[in-house]
Amino acid sequence: MDHLVFPADSISIIKLVIMHNNLNSLKKAIIAYLLEEKEASYKNMMAMQKAEVADAEESNEVGDSQSQSGKVGQVLNRVEARASVVEALQNDINILSGLGSVVPTPEIQLGDVIETDKGNFFVAVPADEFEIAGVKYRGISVESPLYQALRGKKNGDKVTVNNNSFTLLNSD
Repeated sequence: MDHLVFPADSISIIKLVIMHNNLNSLKKAIIAYLLEEKEASYKNMMAMQKAEVADAEESNEVGDSQSQSGKVGQVLNRVEARASVVEALQNDINILSGLGSVVPTPEIQLGDVIETDKGNFFVAVPADEFEIAGVKYRGISVESPLYQALRGKKNGDKVTVNNNSFTLLNSD
């Protein structure tokens, strides 16, 4: 069997291509996980909203008007309070859905995986710690103080956010 022989610089290119494909797979897995989480939360919130409104309408039809108007008012307040959460979830879903069109740049940006000495982060939407392929990540938005501090930084740079020091190890 013949063995393929590549020049040294070709091997480096091949390694970069493999790393890039692995990173793309990682990003796709992170996006899929976060989309699933956000969509499930959105569906849950919408079901709660719908049930609350249906209960309020039913109560309003059955009971006396004075006591029921107070209950309907409370329900409407809860529905209104959840509206901002529903809107935020819609926004997160839209951001995650659009990450495929983000063109990579040398600077830290939306859609990047960031490794620091304090943990790993994915720049897109806020998310509690989650695990992909045995590695833990947290989601951060481009509005987060950590992202703002890391913008324009290079591997090895240190930033301080809320009295916590972070050393940037890698970003892609």
